[in-house]
Amino acid sequence: MPKAEAKQERTVYSLKAVIDVGSTSIRMVVAQIHSDGSFQTLDTLNQSVAIGADSFAKGRISRGTIESCVKVMRSFSTVLKEYKIDLTKDVRAVATSAVREARNRDEFLDRIYIATDINVAVISGAEVNRLTFLAIRPHLKSNALLRKGSLLVAEVGGGSTEFLGLENGRVEFAHTYRMGAFRMRELMETQQGSATGRLNFLEMEIDVAIRQFRDAVEDKRAKHTLLLMGGEARVATRQLVKDWDENALAQLKVSELAKLAARVLAMDAEAVTHKYYLPMEDAETLGIALLTYVRLAESFKLKTLYVCGATLRDGLLAAAASGTALTEDFVEQIMNSVREVGRRYQLDESHASCVAENAVTLFRALEKEHRLGYRYEMILTVAAWLHDIGMFIASSSHHKHAQYIIENSDIFGLGREDILLTGMVVRYHRRAAPRLSHTAYNALSREQRLVVNKLAAILRVADSLDRSHSHSIKGLRVILEEDQVVLSINRTGDFSAEKRALAEKGKMFEQVYGRSVILRTKRRQK
Repeated sequence: MPKAEAKQERTVYSLKAVIDVGSTSIRMVVAQIHSDGSFQTLDTLNQSVAIGADSFAKGRISRGTIESCVKVMRSFSTVLKEYKIDLTKDVRAVATSAVREARNRDEFLDRIYIATDINVAVISGAEVNRLTFLAIRPHLKSNALLRKGSLLVAEVGGGSTEFLGLENGRVEFAHTYRMGAFRMRELMETQQGSATGRLNFLEMEIDVAIRQFRDAVEDKRAKHTLLLMGGEARVATRQLVKDWDENALAQLKVSELAKLAARVLAMDAEAVTHKYYLPMEDAETLGIALLTYVRLAESFKLKTLYVCGATLRDGLLAAAASGTALTEDFVEQIMNSVREVGRRYQLDESHASCVAENAVTLFRALEKEHRLGYRYEMILTVAAWLHDIGMFIASSSHHKHAQYIIENSDIFGLGREDILLTGMVVRYHRRAAPRLSHTAYNALSREQRLVVNKLAAILRVADSLDRSHSHSIKGLRVILEEDQVVLSINRTGDFSAEKRALAEKGKMFEQVYGRSVILRTKRRQK
């Protein structure tokens, strides 16, 4: 079917708006969301507000900056009302590192909400990485170049840098570094001496950051493709590629980008503003961001790199269009990341896979009992995969070691609360049951504690079913009876180790779900 005809058949089911409160500006996109999961931009708005100048330098957002943001958000609210967009249901507004790091962020968020009825949510680096992946996914689907081999995706922001690694289209790692162009500019300006000396200092700081990026890449000798996102990369591409279509990939020579970075760094911010038509806040960081990209490309010995026009707002709209944060292919990306973490710590993957399969079977059979949604099935799956990861440190107290490793690992697609709950579920997959005398457990909300109890109880049962690490018990049939849960398997064999483990580890399950749990196997034929 021709594309034009396909577009005519799509049904618009809603209007959505997304707002990104960044370090140097607040941006809004209004879009039509179609029934096939695609979206069409109707309106874009961008207002410069130097939140990062307050937050990164002083640790607080000043009263004047807060009121400037309120003014911008009120103007956005007026536009949204003209579109008849529900401010509660159909607007997703997020704030990144500049607001996240401000000591008075709650005051800032409350003031915005009181003034405009727009609820701004502060998102973690992990959530930014998830949205980055969603934003570039159309480019991954349409460009075989990006799906083959090692792809590195980088975006240097004002306060942080996002660095995503994919292998043959699958996420290998996702990191957020507390290093951004604005922070580096502040450091450079504290240096005494000549302009050349300050530039040398900047280059040293960038190289320190680049070493962190390189450490994240397992095979540094492989042939890599570098894809850049971000406003500075787009500004550079518009200068170097005539009539660039931002919906398409642009290829840049690293040597040409290096020359542009050098020209920009040799100019003062006011000159950059006039030459490249940028707000002052963006002009001040343009050269630093471009030099960082050049150094990154050079560190991997690349002659060319690529730029796409995808933005965080595209990721937000893609999430809104999908109707769920956990689509099937996105879950697969999460699990790719989980398996990579497991391999790093020499995990027994066969045992982990077996426990995860049985845990999910139990979770789904007990749906009416635990009343938890798919997000928690995902958390249970990750916990089941990583429950023994602490064995890398020591067998003794490996449940506690595992919690520590999980809470200090970057798992793509999982937010901070997801990581915390996963670590806590793993912490209680063996030994003592959760108690309020346990400080970390007591710090959870009542709702979170109940989630941990429900999931940890299931994980204990699933783990006991592979006590011998023989991976023999799969394909469970779960039978819910009035006072017990029967785990039926249509196999014969010696499962005495599993039955002993189930008798011990099933005690928490009985406490949580009010039913004992037993393993029933097919009797041998005489």
